Amino acid sequence: MSKRRSAALVVAVVLGLLAAPAVGAANVSDVQASDYTMNVQTDGQTDSHDIQVTNSGQNGTNADVTITSEPSGVSVSGADTYLAPGTTTDVPLDITAGFDAESGTVSGNVNGEPFEFYLTVNTPPLAGFEDEPLDLGDVLVGQTASGEVTVEEVSGGGSLNGVEITEVSGDQDADLDFSGGASVSGSSGTVDWTVTPDSDAPQHEDLEWTVELSDSRYPDATREVDVEARAIYPGYFGELELGDDEFTFDEPRDGGDTLTRTIDLEIPNDGDTPIEVGSVSASSPNAGVSVTASSTPNEIDGQSTEDASLRVTADRDLPEGSYDISATVDTPGFDGDDASLDGSFDIVHETRLVADNADIGDVAIGEANGRTVTVSEELGYNDVNDVDTTLTDGPEEWLTLQSAPSSVSAGGSADATFSLEFDTSAELGESYEWVYNVDGDSDDATIEVTASPVPLDLEPIRNDLSGYDTAVADSTLELVDRMDERLRSGASANQEISTVLTFGEAVTLYSEAVAEADGHLENGENAQAQSAIIRAAAAYNTMGLQADRIENEELRGLANTAQSDAEGDLDRLIQEQQAYYEDRLESGEMSLIEEATTQRQLARIALLQGDEERANQLESDAEEAFSSYSDSVSAGEQAVQEAESTWSRMEDEQFVVVLGQPLLLNPANYDAFVAGTASIDATYQEAIDAFESAGETTRAEEVRAEHESRTTALGIARYSLFGAIGVYALVAVGLTLRTARRMFWYVRDTRESVSGDFLV
Repeated sequence: MSKRRSAALVVAVVLGLLAAPAVGAANVSDVQASDYTMNVQTDGQTDSHDIQVTNSGQNGTNADVTITSEPSGVSVSGADTYLAPGTTTDVPLDITAGFDAESGTVSGNVNGEPFEFYLTVNTPPLAGFEDEPLDLGDVLVGQTASGEVTVEEVSGGGSLNGVEITEVSGDQDADLDFSGGASVSGSSGTVDWTVTPDSDAPQHEDLEWTVELSDSRYPDATREVDVEARAIYPGYFGELELGDDEFTFDEPRDGGDTLTRTIDLEIPNDGDTPIEVGSVSASSPNAGVSVTASSTPNEIDGQSTEDASLRVTADRDLPEGSYDISATVDTPGFDGDDASLDGSFDIVHETRLVADNADIGDVAIGEANGRTVTVSEELGYNDVNDVDTTLTDGPEEWLTLQSAPSSVSAGGSADATFSLEFDTSAELGESYEWVYNVDGDSDDATIEVTASPVPLDLEPIRNDLSGYDTAVADSTLELVDRMDERLRSGASANQEISTVLTFGEAVTLYSEAVAEADGHLENGENAQAQSAIIRAAAAYNTMGLQADRIENEELRGLANTAQSDAEGDLDRLIQEQQAYYEDRLESGEMSLIEEATTQRQLARIALLQGDEERANQLESDAEEAFSSYSDSVSAGEQAVQEAESTWSRMEDEQFVVVLGQPLLLNPANYDAFVAGTASIDATYQEAIDAFESAGETTRAEEVRAEHESRTTALGIARYSLFGAIGVYALVAVGLTLRTARRMFWYVRDTRESVSGDFLV
């Protein structure tokens, strides 16, 4: 047979064998595993346990062991074992278990044939501390620290019978010892520990050891545990310090010979245990300074600081600078700790600049007002130089700082002067406040100036009425105050103001006359009292006339109350005077002229009483004359007020005031100037005529003099316009505004107007 045919035949046979079913292959048909008990003596111990594997096939094979489950802490693996055909073979399993292993079922398969068995793991008892790592806390250098700690069985399944504790690694700065481990049995027990730190162990150093614990029966079943502690020091004084190194002279220099302050001496305990303070002493070598310890702590906790109080007394004449201070602190006994301080403190002279405030109060629009306040340095140690006074808050108008100090001597004072003049742009009744900062080179102060613009100054009439402790004066004061409120709110008109002021002045005259009459009657001077009684009656009638002219119901009611209060006193005076004159008539000892005079006085009294039978006609004539007189006086005062208003308006709108003289410098204001001049002439003349017709010659002369003064000023103003046209480009003048003159003239003139002297 050829080689090619032989090769083909071999291939065919092999292919036939591969394609045909196997006959007599290996077959694992049974795996037997028995339960196993493992006694663990060392952590990670490995034992071998055999399982029986049967190969019922005709061919041999290797055992392929797969583990599908195992107890916690246990590791199982199978060895590579040959399974001969038709035999049962022991296949070893390697079982590894640690001290933490648990008992349980091991499951798996060999070449797909399952098996399982129960593994019982017996571990030795393990010892450990109740708290791990073990912290022994603070140990005091120079002393041996000791205590006890609980040792317990930590594996959970055993019982201790004596414990060995061996140091594995130590700390170079302290020795650690345990004792009493042999007595530990059962689940737990206590052992004693002792730590002896070296004398030179650093403070607060962490001391660290590692120890190994085991049951006495199982020296190989060990556990390592870290042990720690901290080195602490007994109490000792740290570096002394002054809590405040500045002594401030903040009381007036002339207030005494010395100043006393308390400076805290800070005493730290840098150790870790309390330290007892024995004594504290302090002193200063400097003349004029004395130091004593006024209070000391008894004990200072570890790592804490307490203060001792040092009482320092210094002469007030000492200059600023540094002054020495020494202090010593020690503990009781001869061998305790101590500390000392050699330090200093600074004497500092404080500066206190103070300034008064100025409450100017109500200021009539157009009325110039001034106020001076005092700026002082209170302490007396330092001069205050480079003083600058500036407005920091408030309107930039009306109030002017005329002068202010540039320096204030130590303990001295200087004045700051202000001038105030409200114009018509100020809001009536508003309280304005200006705040000035007085800034010196070492201190500053504040000046507050307050004022309120009002149409007129009511203080004179308030002061007059306040001088009488009577019901009529009180009611009239209430009337004036209520009108003031209406003025500030803008509710009162000029007519109401004039009427109320006339009423108030009449009340003042009435009160003066009643007081004068009472004084004369007390002295038996009836003849002299007659004039005062008539003036009181005239003022009383004026009160009634003015009350009727008040349109506001509230104000009119207050006026009527005041008049009603006045009626009783007037009736008393009249009746007493009537009885006097009737007694004189009945005496029959008077001459004709005296009788005529007495009859005239009785007629006047009858007129005042309103006796219809005796003086009805006289009363009617007198009342008519008085009404005409009162109307004429009011008309004259109203005309004066209108002239004043025109003058003020010209000052605001047309004039430039230079050295108190109004000048007309703007040709565009000429027509208005001419019209204003004519109006002033007319209203002044109207006022003069009214006063003269009323018989008020004194008042007429005063108004005439004022008119002449204004006429002269207007003439100069007229000529100033012509001069200004030629020299306008050469002259620069400051413009100031003036507002309406005070109503003071109005109040004074009204008092004279209603005096009633024309009846005498």
